[in-house]
Amino acid sequence: MIEYIRLAFRGIITHKLRSFLTMLGVIIGIASIIGIVSIVQGTNAKLEKSLIGSGNNVTTVALTQNGTDEYSFDSNSVPFGFPVVSDEAMDRIRNLIGVVNAATYRQRSIYSAGVYYGNFTLNDGKVLGVSKDFLPTVQYKIVDGRDFTDEEITSGKKVAIIDSGARDALFEGENPIGKILEIKSEPFVIVGVAKNSNEEAVEYKSLEEYQTSAMNANNANIYIPENCWPILFQYDEPQNVAIHVDKTRYIASIGKSASNILNSYTNTGDISYASLSAQQEENQMEDLTNSIRLMLIGIASLSLLVGGIGVMNIMLVSVTERTAEIGLKKALGAKHRTILFQFLTESAVLTSIGGIIGVLVGIGLAAVISYANALEFGVPIPWIVVAVLFSVFIGVLFGAMPAYRAAKLNPIDALRRE
Repeated sequence: MIEYIRLAFRGIITHKLRSFLTMLGVIIGIASIIGIVSIVQGTNAKLEKSLIGSGNNVTTVALTQNGTDEYSFDSNSVPFGFPVVSDEAMDRIRNLIGVVNAATYRQRSIYSAGVYYGNFTLNDGKVLGVSKDFLPTVQYKIVDGRDFTDEEITSGKKVAIIDSGARDALFEGENPIGKILEIKSEPFVIVGVAKNSNEEAVEYKSLEEYQTSAMNANNANIYIPENCWPILFQYDEPQNVAIHVDKTRYIASIGKSASNILNSYTNTGDISYASLSAQQEENQMEDLTNSIRLMLIGIASLSLLVGGIGVMNIMLVSVTERTAEIGLKKALGAKHRTILFQFLTESAVLTSIGGIIGVLVGIGLAAVISYANALEFGVPIPWIVVAVLFSVFIGVLFGAMPAYRAAKLNPIDALRRE
């Protein structure tokens, strides 16, 4: 076998240009497949991050109307038959396979709550009444000040944590810790500033850009202890549940299981608990990109077919050119399978080299496109292995007929033809 490979390389080096042109179809086909798969993989990764918790793997289960629209307490009263979430229900949710942590919370829009600091008004965002584990569950970290203490959570002390959006919108670089925030005319002392652990740092190029960003902040959230909620809003208001999942692919199933658990304690009807994650939308987008991938791979496979036909053509020419060599080898005792394996090896080596070059070109192409479109770049190792093996298969498949023709040559006829 080693001798066959050595002879194959010698033949390729002897006819460099012809060999390269023969490999070109295989190179284009393999490069297209690797590039397409890499780009689709990067697109799906970006969709996961943008649609599902910005990379946090956090889903929420909340009261909905008809299972789609979140039930708004800003304009509706507390529905009948929906108690607060019990410790038993939370234990069942936390024990679901794939759940890292879970926490309860309530929320209202800042517009209905009315949030002020001095002469500044916060116009967009949410006020959330949270349990002790809420911030770690949704992957927020304290970047200034501190988290709530157990005593503050249970006693209903009027303290608040704001996120970086609220800080930028209200304080304009001023340290907010210890300042008094008015929520629905009630004073709350700010004890901390929280930020999404996966939030990318934003660099503002000018003061004008910073002020515009602050004015339009739509991620401005105010967190207060859950026992403070009745001070501002309704008593015994049903809670939502935030769930941190260890793997993105579990979000849909865990969200559904958690919804079923919560609904088992309620009087379900048009109003019921449902998962508010974007998993379904993400799945639809992934199905779409997978369909596009299969279509483009089908088109790229045509290049491989053309490349395979080119290989067959060149190998037939090679058999014709080397008729005397084949006849001499057979006259000296070379068996049919020896000639067959020699030409099959040459064809397979030719396409495998084309496959390897195609993989490198495809990776480079995907890297450039990913960088230009701000996609995550990933090299699909399984597809690389499949592509190289497939290129070898193309060589064997389309080299079989020329190799068989070479092996069946009559040595006397071959020598006489020369």
